[in-house]
Amino acid sequence: MIGMAEARVYSMDGSEVGTLDLPEEAFGTAVSTHLLWEVVRAEQAGARAGLASTRGRSEVRASGRKPWRQKHTGNARAGSFASPIWRGGGIATGPRPRRFHLKVNRKVRRKALAGILSERLGEGNFRVIRDLSTGGRTRSMADLLKGMECSGRLTVLLLEDDDEMAFRAARNIPDLVAVSAARVPVGTLVNAEVVLVAEGALESLKRRVM
Repeated sequence: MIGMAEARVYSMDGSEVGTLDLPEEAFGTAVSTHLLWEVVRAEQAGARAGLASTRGRSEVRASGRKPWRQKHTGNARAGSFASPIWRGGGIATGPRPRRFHLKVNRKVRRKALAGILSERLGEGNFRVIRDLSTGGRTRSMADLLKGMECSGRLTVLLLEDDDEMAFRAARNIPDLVAVSAARVPVGTLVNAEVVLVAEGALESLKRRVM
């Protein structure tokens, strides 16, 4: 039989209206600092563009003639103005476009996500919002945070993909990050002091960790 963890449910005015049972395998697991480090490191590496690029000696524009004749000048031999030793020449070992992707197994990602959610739930900083409705107004979202005593604290709000009004209401509030529950990075939750989740987005979150 699957055990259950209990999350507190709040209304838009910040008052507690009940509790909600959540699967313990997803919201009652131990936190592994190493797993969190692995997953966050992979997320940060995957976010790097890797577009830094320099021109080698075959790519720069330079004269094709030799700078001077091969012998009897007293200078070292030189074959091309594109050589890295010349001003305007190619770069010898400069950066080239590359991928920084690090592979992390799906089970590891799920375990890390479950661990950080369980930690926030254990702290009392994982809260479910029932009937989240802002009408796209920033003031309504700010009032919600004030009622939840989240003002001034780094807060992550997990929403359904199609909740455009809530995303709009959240985008101008400092210390509030609104993100889809189906795609929230583990690193975003690690940095959060409080995690709020719309009740309708819970199923998407459960699918991520089970």
